[in-house]
Amino acid sequence: MAKKNDTGKNFENEIRRSLKSAKHIWWFRIQDTNDINRFVKIAIAEKQPADFFSVYRGTPIMVEAKTSRNLTSFPLYYSRTPAIAKHQIEAGIKLERAGGVGLILIRREEFRNKKCYAISAQQAKDLYSNKRDIKSIKWSWFDENAYIVERLKAPLRWDLQKLYEQVI
Repeated sequence: MAKKNDTGKNFENEIRRSLKSAKHIWWFRIQDTNDINRFVKIAIAEKQPADFFSVYRGTPIMVEAKTSRNLTSFPLYYSRTPAIAKHQIEAGIKLERAGGVGLILIRREEFRNKKCYAISAQQAKDLYSNKRDIKSIKWSWFDENAYIVERLKAPLRWDLQKLYEQVI
């Protein structure tokens, strides 16, 4: 079980519950090194393109889940490490070129006021472009440029079927 402070794993669990409760979405969780290390102590998995792979109405959709506790902006970097890995952005763009959808779901972690945004892999690439010399993106940018994913309650989930209808 994820620790209370592990917002990333908590968000992944919310996405898992959201996919399970949605109708007409086929999906699976893509295992990463942290998942494998629960069973094999010294294991390194290949870099994975996203956290989840799903299919809705014949369209393949990759979903990468990110969170931030920062209440003013989403950090693009943690030290020198990008918050959204380059290989995940590239995989999303390749999927889009092949007719699929690459989504980055970003949850703003605020007590009793969580908010979830969805951006495309191309939007993520644009955020990291060399033309922009910034370390974070204000939440207002997401309000204006991203899909806002509707929150479902009891237990906390997100309306991914509605989001998928908007993006395909």
